[in-house]
Amino acid sequence: MTSNTKLEDGFTLVELMVVVAIIGILSAVAIPNFKKYQAKSKTSEAKLQLASVYSAETAFMADADSYASCLAEMGYDPSAEKPARYYTTGFSDAFASGGAINGITCSAGGGDGVSHFLAGKKVAGFSATKAGLPPAIVSVGGGSFTAGAVGAIDTSKATDVMADKWTVNENKFFEHQQTGY
Repeated sequence: MTSNTKLEDGFTLVELMVVVAIIGILSAVAIPNFKKYQAKSKTSEAKLQLASVYSAETAFMADADSYASCLAEMGYDPSAEKPARYYTTGFSDAFASGGAINGITCSAGGGDGVSHFLAGKKVAGFSATKAGLPPAIVSVGGGSFTAGAVGAIDTSKATDVMADKWTVNENKFFEHQQTGY
């Protein structure tokens, strides 16, 4: 007597639950690390923007024998990129240079588009402001400067106090002032 019953192959419920549990554990470990790496990769924007500020400052120094904080007038103007930027760059205020330097007017007060350029992207509803930027530190003889970039790049640290902060000086020394990720 032969039996016509077929053996049904497949996974048991326990095996499927074990696989789901393993996937859950792996994602719980991987996702926070991925977010950290993603935030860290955004810091390249700060370095690129500060390198552009440095280039504008050194070109201005070659022409005027002085650094200044009138970024837009010196050729640094990333305002067209505002919607794509996480970092606010420049100085928190403008340096009063006493009028024009080689025909370029650098007035005190500054503002968005003059001494600093605001970020356009928001992270957790927050966009970096000028609050974390250094003041326009330009020495009396105009022989040094320190410009900064502050950015909201991590949802858990999206405030002016916890934002990511970078600076660059006349020696093209980049310093990570505060880690915001």
